[in-house]
Amino acid sequence: MIVRVFEDRISLSRAAADQASAAVRRAILDRGCARIIAATGASQLDFLEALTNAETSTGSGSRCFTSMSTSGLPITHPASFRKYLLERLIHKVGIAKYHLLDGSGDPVKSSAA
Repeated sequence: MIVRVFEDRISLSRAAADQASAAVRRAILDRGCARIIAATGASQLDFLEALTNAETSTGSGSRCFTSMSTSGLPITHPASFRKYLLERLIHKVGIAKYHLLDGSGDPVKSSAA
């Protein structure tokens, strides 16, 4: 196992973004596209900033998915995961195909169906 220690979260985020960007580029070269499951939250801000500022854009060959959604919030709400990913990743790198879970409905009504 390789263990790397970083001075701060910015250098960690940049290293993680470099590795992620390289993996996405490899997938696009090998298979014509890459599928990305993106995380949200304050812990991802520096990573997503570094990833979207990478010299090589990987957006056009990428397809983004989310693994969770905020329940009962419209996409316009500041805490919406969909809004977060659209603003911080999808629109910044030009991901044309994305599949975001719609959490705007009433969770009580949805679970009764």
